[in-house]
Amino acid sequence: MTGPETAIAVVGVGAVFPGAGTARALWHNIRAGVDAITEVPPERWDPAVYYDPASYDRPPSSGRFYCRRGGFVDDLATFDPAGFGIMPAAVGGIEPDQLLALRTAAEAIADAGGEERLPDRGRIGVVIGRGGYITPGLARFDQRVHTSHQLVAALTDLVPGLPAERLETIREAFCARLGPDRPDASTGLVPSFAASRIANRFDLRGPAYTVDAACASALVAVEHAVRALRSGQCDAMLAGAVHHAHHATVWSLFSQLRALSPTERIRPFDRTADGTLLAEGTGVVLLKRLADAERAGDRVYAVIRGVGISSDGRAAGLMNPLIEGQVLAVERAWRDAGLDPRASDALGLVEAHGTATPVGDGVELQTLRRAFGTDGPPVGLGTVKSMIGHAMPAGGVAGLIKAVLALHDGVLPPTLHVEEPHPALTGTRFRPVREVAEWEPEPGVPRRAAVNAFGFGGANAHVVLEEAPASVRARSTRRARPTRPDRDEGLLRLAAATPAELSALLAEPDEALLARVGTVTGAGPCRLAIMAPTRERLALARTVVARGGPWRGRGDIWFTPEPLLAAGGRTAFLFPGFEPVFRPRVEGIAERFGLTRPRLTGRSDLLGHAADVIAVGRLLAEALAEMGVEPDVAAGHSLGEWTAMIVTGMYPRDAADAFLAALDERPLSVPDVIYGALGCGAARAAEAIAGLDGIAISHDNCPHQSVVCGVPGVVREVLQRLGAEGVLGQELPFRSGFHTPMAAVYLDAARASFDALPIERPAVPVWSATTTAPFPERPAEVRALVLRHLLEPVRFSDLIDRLYEDAGVRAFVQVGPGSLTGFVGDRLRGREHLAIAAGVASRDGLAQLRCTVAALWVDGHGMTPAESTAEPPVTVGGGGLRLDLGTPLIRLGGMELAPHPQPPAPALPADAPVMAEFDALIRDTVSGARTVLEALGGMSSTSPAPAREAAVTRTFSLDTMPFVADHCLIPQRAGWPDVSDRFPVVPLTTLLEVMAGTARELVPDLVVTGFEDVRALRWVTADPPTTATVRARVTDADRVEVVIEGYADGVVLMADRYPPPPEPDATPLTGEGPPAVTAERLYSERWMFHGPRYQGVREIRALAGDGLRAVLVALPTPGALMDSAGQLCGHWIQVYGDKDQTVFPIGVERITWYGPMPSEGERLETTVRNRAVSDTTVRCDIELVGADATVWGHVVGWTTHRFFTDEPLWRMKFTPEVSGVGEQQPGGWCLARKRWDGVSSRDLLMRQYLCAAERAEYERLTARAQGPWLLGRIAAKDAVRHWLWEQGHGPLFPAELTVRNDAAGRPEVTGPFDTPLNVSISRTADLAAAIARPAPQAAGIDLEAVPDDTRPIEGVALTETEHALLERLADPPGGDRAAAAARLWTAKEAAAKAAGTGLRGRPRDFVVTAVDGDRLMVVTGDTVTAVESRLVDGHVVTWTVATESRTPPEAG
Repeated sequence: MTGPETAIAVVGVGAVFPGAGTARALWHNIRAGVDAITEVPPERWDPAVYYDPASYDRPPSSGRFYCRRGGFVDDLATFDPAGFGIMPAAVGGIEPDQLLALRTAAEAIADAGGEERLPDRGRIGVVIGRGGYITPGLARFDQRVHTSHQLVAALTDLVPGLPAERLETIREAFCARLGPDRPDASTGLVPSFAASRIANRFDLRGPAYTVDAACASALVAVEHAVRALRSGQCDAMLAGAVHHAHHATVWSLFSQLRALSPTERIRPFDRTADGTLLAEGTGVVLLKRLADAERAGDRVYAVIRGVGISSDGRAAGLMNPLIEGQVLAVERAWRDAGLDPRASDALGLVEAHGTATPVGDGVELQTLRRAFGTDGPPVGLGTVKSMIGHAMPAGGVAGLIKAVLALHDGVLPPTLHVEEPHPALTGTRFRPVREVAEWEPEPGVPRRAAVNAFGFGGANAHVVLEEAPASVRARSTRRARPTRPDRDEGLLRLAAATPAELSALLAEPDEALLARVGTVTGAGPCRLAIMAPTRERLALARTVVARGGPWRGRGDIWFTPEPLLAAGGRTAFLFPGFEPVFRPRVEGIAERFGLTRPRLTGRSDLLGHAADVIAVGRLLAEALAEMGVEPDVAAGHSLGEWTAMIVTGMYPRDAADAFLAALDERPLSVPDVIYGALGCGAARAAEAIAGLDGIAISHDNCPHQSVVCGVPGVVREVLQRLGAEGVLGQELPFRSGFHTPMAAVYLDAARASFDALPIERPAVPVWSATTTAPFPERPAEVRALVLRHLLEPVRFSDLIDRLYEDAGVRAFVQVGPGSLTGFVGDRLRGREHLAIAAGVASRDGLAQLRCTVAALWVDGHGMTPAESTAEPPVTVGGGGLRLDLGTPLIRLGGMELAPHPQPPAPALPADAPVMAEFDALIRDTVSGARTVLEALGGMSSTSPAPAREAAVTRTFSLDTMPFVADHCLIPQRAGWPDVSDRFPVVPLTTLLEVMAGTARELVPDLVVTGFEDVRALRWVTADPPTTATVRARVTDADRVEVVIEGYADGVVLMADRYPPPPEPDATPLTGEGPPAVTAERLYSERWMFHGPRYQGVREIRALAGDGLRAVLVALPTPGALMDSAGQLCGHWIQVYGDKDQTVFPIGVERITWYGPMPSEGERLETTVRNRAVSDTTVRCDIELVGADATVWGHVVGWTTHRFFTDEPLWRMKFTPEVSGVGEQQPGGWCLARKRWDGVSSRDLLMRQYLCAAERAEYERLTARAQGPWLLGRIAAKDAVRHWLWEQGHGPLFPAELTVRNDAAGRPEVTGPFDTPLNVSISRTADLAAAIARPAPQAAGIDLEAVPDDTRPIEGVALTETEHALLERLADPPGGDRAAAAARLWTAKEAAAKAAGTGLRGRPRDFVVTAVDGDRLMVVTGDTVTAVESRLVDGHVVTWTVATESRTPPEAG
């Protein structure tokens, strides 16, 4: 009917993949960079049986897997049998992948408009890719049919006396654990039914079959579907793939192939990639011919232009990918598309196969290089596998959906974990996309993407995609505005008439609710919105709704039973002014809504900064209007008042633009003044500046913040004086003098400029922060007020009060980055209101806009995101039964093999359940108490006799405290044998438990209610063990002083009962925003070093300039809960500190407990408030609120010491195996600088680099010698690590290398590598340099400070030839004789080290014979050594470049 050039439209998508129950959720996760990899659920295969990470280093074994992480969909694998006409009882007998394929196909059909939009059912086909792996249903069937009899045969051999009837009983018990044995179950296991069941349910009478092309199956299915459409056989096709086979045999196969990542991290196209991670999923697309889709008015996501498949043919082996075979598939697809793949505008994105196996990635990159050439603009490269793992046959459809939606939305989606791009990318056009970015093609040229899928056995497939023609036409006149704005993306919204009805909606299973993401469920004034819902957030939402009180934004949850705006409450837009940190997140906003993208100057000068602030405010206001949100009133803070006037039309936009441009052309004389922000109100600030000249209050922001402006010396004096009184202060980076009399210098120019600006009636009232009233109507009065605004203080605090009381504003929207929401919350404390920022630095701009719209929707704003979208919400999916995807080991717990079993132990009466529960509780309590006591050092459970003081010797070790193995400060590679290299340290909070236990022994009748005056003096290491004397003394009836001699001390507070808890502190944090990292990333990315037994931070809900809010969970480890609270204090400075962000606790003023330790698993809402930050310490207060909403604990003055941290040290904290503090230099040598400010920070760095043997050598040195010696080791290790990295070695922790001196005193480095290396080191007190060369290449380097006096060098070391060279080097104007002398000396030293002899007291044996720029030639005997030198920080560094012998060959 048509030729092969016919384009095929993708009109519907459906999916379930790890972390995503729908295609929309998958796309949200991809754009957000969500890593959905987790550990294997034990019902899939039991890690206790199979997992052995050390097995990677042994010969492959079928029963041991070295990897246990992958992508799983267990919680999302739900199916609604009633919705598909299947009896619920039949679900257990059907292979789960068939049901998930059916559910996903239904989602794709619904996404395309529903069944009613399908063409003739007789002309619709289904092709599903499916592999031949053992699936859950088939595995259970095999266990029933085969394994049960194998069990009986084994028992017959092992226990010959068992009668036949007993064996049959055992077999039946085994089978019973597999579930009911239905006679029709086997029909649910036929593999091809994955496609047939879809055709059956939707009455599709075209072809329906499955294909198996290994990892290329999905795209091969698409190729079949495209051919069916082009040939006219069908008018619509469902194509995709399914894979849900995490059977142990699959893992065994890939473990034996060594295809899985031994580090359990999938890093496609990264230099350190070491294997893939297995995953699962199902994806289906609905395809139609493009002409048919356009004629029917279908939404077209993208167009398939070409498809190509091939086989590798006769390759070296079935498991060896062949470049030629892959290139053939690519070439066939582009030939099918009628396009040249090497054309400069042919391609913008490749969704690669990218499994992260070193061989596979390398071959694929060679394929791309060959197929697309190396000339032309950059092409984005990515793979969804970095987020979900390798879904095998279904992997290709996940990539296809990703690429299709990327084309539709005009974005380049990110790929995770590409930290060091693969070397094969060098010289290619391909660039890994690491962050979501706008996709900007040439005008009139369609965006194009390509998708790869390459399978085992040489099955190759390639698909060429192109954006829909309608999108290209739209971009020819303006920037693309999508048909379906994704403003609902990631939002779950529920509505009902009452909180009780809303609770009923929330009672659905988590998977059902998660499947509703992007939709609105229900109607009514009682509303709930959750951004990026998770199980934890759903649990919190249920609690919030059950309590019934409003909840606005904490944990990205909004709820209210009575919307503020429904009863006439108004909305105000507040526009920020100058902010200390201005980082607007506006990427993609203009393009999303078809707006003009602002051209931000990025300047920090007054006018440039002002122009950018105004431009961002205008853009966000326009975007909110596009989303249906417009204000009732507008106001601004400082410069923001001008933005408000422009946005509301008081100043016409063209005139305002011309005005700003004219201002920028005039020279601006800025007064010599500074601003100081104060942590107090304007009244206290007025008292502080009373009687001082040259200073004034410029801003009254809120009750707890004001700003002063004036002469620098006076402002700094006020900041220092108030700081001494406990008032936080900060100098601000502004110097304008606005809002004070010092701005009078601007008046003449400002008056002339503003008089020329036309003034019109604003669209909504604009309120002034100068008068705290609306702007007047007369233009002359407006101009006069604008000038007053320059000279008078910003009365923002009073303005908010007037807007609330007089204007009836209840929702305050901050339009731009800033701190205004915090000011609003401080002023309106105790009064119901909503304050939210439409732009924050810590979240993507579009996502924060969605949050803003959701928050307003919850509080009754009339226009919802759903009402503004042109398409109905998709409601397919998640509800129903959870499918069983596992095949666990069958255990016959309770079965007795002996023919005459012994009688069981006496049990409590069956009719006494209360007593039975009580008995179990007592047993658990006693057992738990014993465990804790033993963990704290083997303390006896027998209470000692009362005493006034006591002293005991305690050993702190991993034997007495095994849980400290999860409190190691220094990461090492997995399986590292020497635990001491990890630096296991007993946490301060665990020492508190030791103190408490010691106090209880002295005063057994009282409970511990807290601590006072706690000090930590030294690390308490657990390996090597620390032995210390613990002394306790009762100093008062309720106070016990405890000293762990030499390490820590404090006072334990005791009482006969816990004190009554106070009310929770409701004071809001200032400028609250979303967290910088999630709680999971806090540990997985090494923000915190803690292992599982100390990982108590479960959710970080908000970050602010003065604290953070989070959720902690009580863990059984002694001290873990309080340690987790301390982790939050440390994390605050990690985010807000610009240096010295590494902190460890050194003391606590007071801890108060208002009840016993929370039970394991209890969640505690925790607020950290930063009280003081100095150059050396951070002091915080902490409040912990239990599940019953009462305060459980309060910490005052948690104090941490700030260790020296600069950028290299900070980078090394996260990735010590691939980074270091040594600086690689041109010429192949490494420079190490002194990166510490004291002994403690030096010793911490020492532990990052040295292994146990080296630490022992370090400890033997004098204190003066330790620093330079350490610098030399750092330089040597980083030089070697860099050389090995360049050879492709991969990650290497510093402690894996050992540096020692050989018998001749030459340094040698050993470690996990085979190539012999020659290493040379040189050091001074402040710098060290090292060079590594593969033997037999000579290596020599020397480093010397430029001397003040050159006479020792000239008199002892230099020959006559060298004296002449010195004169020549020092002769030119500006010549530095001292540096020249040092160059000659270090050249000799470097050459002597390369010779392996050193100078041996005879420096004139090594003669510098020539100097050419930085290069010098050194001759000794028959050897000529070329060296190069550089001046670095007042030192000369010289290193060898080449060495050759001038000895003539022997005659022969």
